[in-house]
Amino acid sequence: MSTVSDVIAFLECVAPPALAEDWDNVGLLVGRRDSVVQNVLTCLTLTPDVAEEVIRKNVQMVVTHHPVLFRGAKKICDATVEGRMLLRLVENKVAVYSPHTSFDSAAGGINQQLAESFGLKSVKPIRPLPEDAALGGGRWGILQKGGLLAEFLSTVKAAVCADYLQFTGTADAAVFRVAVACGAAAGFMQDSIRLGCDTFVTGEARFHSAVEARAEGINLILLGHYSSERPAVESLAEVIQRKFPTAKVFVSLQETDPLSVFVQ
Repeated sequence: MSTVSDVIAFLECVAPPALAEDWDNVGLLVGRRDSVVQNVLTCLTLTPDVAEEVIRKNVQMVVTHHPVLFRGAKKICDATVEGRMLLRLVENKVAVYSPHTSFDSAAGGINQQLAESFGLKSVKPIRPLPEDAALGGGRWGILQKGGLLAEFLSTVKAAVCADYLQFTGTADAAVFRVAVACGAAAGFMQDSIRLGCDTFVTGEARFHSAVEARAEGINLILLGHYSSERPAVESLAEVIQRKFPTAKVFVSLQETDPLSVFVQ
């Protein structure tokens, strides 16, 4: 029988904690390392409805991309939504692990998966680590045949199963050198410009980042935070399942994008 510790050891190989940003809160956040694991659930964000799914399905370990207790907590009680959720998980002996930015930056992590799904070649980190240039934050690469922004938007939308995309630039703008950073990562845009990229893809960005992109002449594509990261969470469940064939590993079916699109 596998334990929480066994799953953690594997996840730390997939997404080494050393790759996490300094401000992040990764690792085992709730639970005991010696607990036996028969059912594992992956999700993008551990919300109360996902927590109820976890308990209903008798899950012993949750792997959530976004950490709980992200900003630190001085108390865990039933006075807050997060407190009530955490109490429910602790009472049901559920362990919670988050790889977050270590999974974003891992060799086979979210940004690498996005870059490959968009058809990029010769993929490299936007911000390589000093000790290993093959690892680091974000990714950039080349579209071998290049193309127009309109065509690339269709490719990107299909790759992440997004309901819609937001973008700056014109439909006939050239796309050849593309940078990618999942989540809310507009901070990588200036790095992408320095690398000579004509297109930068991220999950979400502030209005002023869009204005900046237009002024700088770089195509900015916003996938939506959920769409930029949920596909990799689904594939992570498959990766864990292959490593632990005697366990049942599945992605949350309760989780959905918190934002809906209104079309009149």
